[in-house]
Amino acid sequence: MVTLRFILGLVLLIFLVTFAMENMEPAVTLHYYFGYQLGPYPLFLALLSAAVAGMIIAMIFSVVEQFRLRAIIRRQKRQLAALKKEMQEYQQLLPEQFIEKNLSVPQGAEKERA
Repeated sequence: MVTLRFILGLVLLIFLVTFAMENMEPAVTLHYYFGYQLGPYPLFLALLSAAVAGMIIAMIFSVVEQFRLRAIIRRQKRQLAALKKEMQEYQQLLPEQFIEKNLSVPQGAEKERA
């Protein structure tokens, strides 16, 4: 597995270096609002910076989602602990107490039986 990751990383590095070498000549000037401009920079640098910015934005969204999911897991663990405690309480009851606790007869129903 480590060797496979190394080989994939090496192939990616070779790809990036050859891409950079092929795209050195066309210089790009980045124009922003209010007349602000940046450059000229090689095309590969503009593309690489856009890719890195996209990865950072995706990472931020991923971290936010992880915090949300961890909060859900904590809430569900608390609910599970409460349900386990309730289940243990029911298991400790004798069968008669369990029936009385859950199937108690309404007050008016006893008169109808008699």
